[in-house]
Amino acid sequence: MKKINFYPTIWSTASYTPSVMADWYGTETKGAELILKNEAAMALRVSEMSLNITKFSAIDEQGNEHFIIDFPGQNPVTLKGIASGNFIRSKSVLSLPEGKYIALRFYIAGWGNQFKYQDGVAESANSFERLDFQIEDGFTVEKGNAPEVKLWFDFSPYQWKRHFKPLTDLFMGSKGQKPRLANSFGN
Repeated sequence: MKKINFYPTIWSTASYTPSVMADWYGTETKGAELILKNEAAMALRVSEMSLNITKFSAIDEQGNEHFIIDFPGQNPVTLKGIASGNFIRSKSVLSLPEGKYIALRFYIAGWGNQFKYQDGVAESANSFERLDFQIEDGFTVEKGNAPEVKLWFDFSPYQWKRHFKPLTDLFMGSKGQKPRLANSFGN
């Protein structure tokens, strides 16, 4: 019998997702990469969001809102943190008028929204009309920009002990934990 070495940690440290692997042999295109932050999400230690996005807009440095695209009948989109290696590509961001932008705003429907925290607990997030994400270091749209933009979300990484939560809940019982979202995200 042949001996095969197995290294289980190799995939946990590498951030190769299907979207990265699809471009492995593709032509290299320079794209802008935006890191999006939401202070309330960081304070609550949100690791993943599933949002039913209806509209998408950008806020310039003067505070003016520029609508980018509408999503009629959109199904929930899952946003994961940088640590997961997942990002969203957008060619629509570059259709904005020239200028400097400081935030992206996602308008969300009143159903199908959910936040998952770093400990694995999921909670409904249907009470919000919109979520604003600050663009780290801003973003300038000018002629000759890259053909697409990658949107990375700065969320808290999952905790390793979240995998044991169902087991601990079984033995400890439900504590009736209060929702974390109550009045956390301001409009």
